[in-house]
Amino acid sequence: MSISAGKANFEKFKRWRDTLLSQGWVAFKELEYQGSLSRTKVSNASGVDLNALKLNKGNPAILIAFDELEQALQKNLPNIFIVKKSALEQYHDYVEKLEQAGGKFAVDADGDIDVIKLARNIGIPTARLNSPAIKKQLIDDMERIGTELAQGKSVEERMEERLISTSSELSTFRKDLAIAEEKIAGLEKLNLELESLVRQLQKQSTEKDASLEHAIETGRRFAL
Repeated sequence: MSISAGKANFEKFKRWRDTLLSQGWVAFKELEYQGSLSRTKVSNASGVDLNALKLNKGNPAILIAFDELEQALQKNLPNIFIVKKSALEQYHDYVEKLEQAGGKFAVDADGDIDVIKLARNIGIPTARLNSPAIKKQLIDDMERIGTELAQGKSVEERMEERLISTSSELSTFRKDLAIAEEKIAGLEKLNLELESLVRQLQKQSTEKDASLEHAIETGRRFAL
């Protein structure tokens, strides 16, 4: 996008924002999506190119103004626009509370961390605990704070473990099925090509037979 187009987009965004601000914060309520200021809705409402609003790729000036607006909305409409923390930030909050309560990380009889219970206590998906930043921090915190043997797992935890295992197996089956379907599609294509080739050969054979019969009937000389 050219510099002039970028400036025009920024001015358009500011005019749109200031117009809504003059109507009060509630004018922004319709632009919320899952607790955040929707970039798509803002683009449609303001006429600003959506590409200019895309995170890490958009117009830097617009992105700064967009973030400032969202922060203001989080402050003035906290029940609609929610301050969202990253998984790492949520992890740090949990560890801080754990230390204040004098608690330790729960592990099983083999000394392995109970990732399901930990993720649930933090409020993040279990897979997030495998991110490099959290994984490294978790190892350091376990050494610093200590661990304790977890009590027997609840029915819900055992069900969740089974669900995770089943989901993993299902994912593997789906991959195998996709590979099998791809092979079948390839074989079907090959079969069609062979059928077409057979028809061509049959046609050529029929034409040769007809030519031979015609030559015999007319007494013409021919060579095989």
